Amino acid sequence: MLSGPSFREQSKFERCARDLVRLPGPGEDPLKHLLPEARWRELTHAVPDEAAWLMALSQATGVYFFPSREWVQTLMRYLKLLGVTRLLEAGAGRGYLTAALAPVCAAAGIRFLAVDRGDGEFVSELPVYAGVERADALNAARELQPQVVLYAWPPPGQSVAPLCQTDFLHYLILIGEAGGGATGAREDWDTLPHKVSPALSRYGRGRTGALSHRVTVFYGGGQPSRGRRQLLNRVAVKNI
Repeated sequence: MLSGPSFREQSKFERCARDLVRLPGPGEDPLKHLLPEARWRELTHAVPDEAAWLMALSQATGVYFFPSREWVQTLMRYLKLLGVTRLLEAGAGRGYLTAALAPVCAAAGIRFLAVDRGDGEFVSELPVYAGVERADALNAARELQPQVVLYAWPPPGQSVAPLCQTDFLHYLILIGEAGGGATGAREDWDTLPHKVSPALSRYGRGRTGALSHRVTVFYGGGQPSRGRRQLLNRVAVKNI
């Protein structure tokens, strides 16, 4: 009969996981707390089961999406090409991604807000980035009126339709699984206009591994005209 890891082994793994996936220290340079893509690939290729290892990493840290530095840089190029001036991060959790986005958005002149309701499945003594506000995403969106909402791993069954149907939103970038999977409401993929972003799916990984990881762009109710949208999409795909 196979047994799980001992208490000592589990404690050691949790310490290593929390050193690997951490919030930035005081005065630390933007993005430095994120691992480069090459390091993530080295780590995931060194374990026998990537998906199981990432799930254990997620359970130890409360982080569901592991962006590399390159992922944030790619996103920022995309936002610049689209002329985004207001960005909302919904479901920010502990703020692992927020801590990277806040300073780079400020440097780019993008008004940025990160919110989380604080009622997710993961609750622990681990610190939360100070930039994450306790708020409902839809209420925060109505106040900020962002052109883009970024949402990593919405809870299973939670639709993004109310956000997408607002008249100010251009795009909702959902980080999760292909066709919904364990993220969001499956019917959103059947009823809402969207496309998978190869560029944003290329870097980073979710808690269930690279094979199921996808970044999907949903179109909002305030999106640009069709002709301008097609032009922006062609430019974005070419340049990021």
